[in-house]
Amino acid sequence: MTLRRKEMTDHISPLSSESVINLQGWLRSEEHGLAADIVSRQHSSIPQPPRGFPSHINDPIGWSGLDADGTQVHIFDLKSSGQAAVEECWQSLREDQELDGDEVTRDVFLLPTLQSQLDQCAFQVHRGKGLCIIRGLDPERRSVEDNTIFFLALASYVGDQRGVQNSKGDMLSHVTESKSWSVPRERRHGIHTNTSLVSSPSFLRVRRMKRKRLVPTNTPSQPFHNDMGCEILSMQIREQAIVGGRTCVASIAAIYNDLMQSNPWVLHALAKHNWPIQTSSKKGPPFVMCPLLESHDGHLLISMDPARIGPHPRARNSVIPNLTAEQQAALAILQKAAEKHQVQLDTQPGDIVFINNLGLLHARESYGDSDSSSRHLVRLWLRNTELGWAIPPSMKMPWDAVFGDGAEKVINRYYPVVPMPKYMECRYSNGTAAFVADSDEDNGDDVTTGIAS
Repeated sequence: MTLRRKEMTDHISPLSSESVINLQGWLRSEEHGLAADIVSRQHSSIPQPPRGFPSHINDPIGWSGLDADGTQVHIFDLKSSGQAAVEECWQSLREDQELDGDEVTRDVFLLPTLQSQLDQCAFQVHRGKGLCIIRGLDPERRSVEDNTIFFLALASYVGDQRGVQNSKGDMLSHVTESKSWSVPRERRHGIHTNTSLVSSPSFLRVRRMKRKRLVPTNTPSQPFHNDMGCEILSMQIREQAIVGGRTCVASIAAIYNDLMQSNPWVLHALAKHNWPIQTSSKKGPPFVMCPLLESHDGHLLISMDPARIGPHPRARNSVIPNLTAEQQAALAILQKAAEKHQVQLDTQPGDIVFINNLGLLHARESYGDSDSSSRHLVRLWLRNTELGWAIPPSMKMPWDAVFGDGAEKVINRYYPVVPMPKYMECRYSNGTAAFVADSDEDNGDDVTTGIAS
């Protein structure tokens, strides 16, 4: 069996260019520190959690990077026997048939000797600490097509449904900065640069050093966020940065427990149904009012992408409301709490990372590449139809675009195995692929992802 390259490479839709100016003004602690202090004192009398929320969360996903025993990420090492099982299955399949991306499922890619361990990975993501890494595959040993097949096959055991990442039907996104691109960084999307989207000194910066390397500091360059609409964020590590570039994760449950003690008013603010979220609809309303935080069916869920909150930085005469002083202060405190409780994932080339995108926030360090290599992650959005968390009605809109009726309107599915050879800017730019825009036949504009992974 051979991989139909046409299905995997013909349609490589670029991610939209995102202005790095004024994208997250609320993150500038030096500007909002006083406002946050005033709001905090005004709300210091709130002793209770928001209505319907618990006073404390004791679930395994409520870990903190400050825990004395550390945060042990569940790692399933395939070792030589597991690698051989994957290779043998692929060899037997490729001899008999061609296979496109949608056909690479657990029902086709049978791995009986690994199934119990892969099922445990799915359990850890949904009922454990929300994290799992599958280790042992060396991307240098096989083609990009085979690497993609192995990624899809193993991931299908953790999440059996894949999410649409943009209105063109791309199921994979390449998080990298290609050396072949001539478009300046400031005109590219954040996941296609190695520097920060924000200018706040409280976030990671890079500085030029000898040997033309970028040396990062130790704070996330991307604000903590999640990919709105996605349930499981999965990333295959194709290549690592020479310095920096680690993915940082923080549990919203740990943040919640912290803020219940220090700033409970922030939780009340996040739970209000008054956050203006961009919809990217070219036919319907340009925004909806939603909460960022929900307690639903026994789980605490976060749906927060700064690039989707309030008016788009490029919008002129936008009808989308600006954030209030309380909302700006709440987001700033949320970011600080995420930094406090974060852990950095130590990954290796070939790793496949799975993150519970509803219970964990993630960010990314700035990084430096060598002259001959580039940090390269491949992103996949998943859900597990058996173990997946119930989605509250207030968070259904972005979810619907990825997995629901909105996703079904996207007819074709594409699995690009490599980044686009030539970087193309989109005229219509918005924050995240979780909101699939209505197609526009006249200009071909598209909406794609916002904050970098």
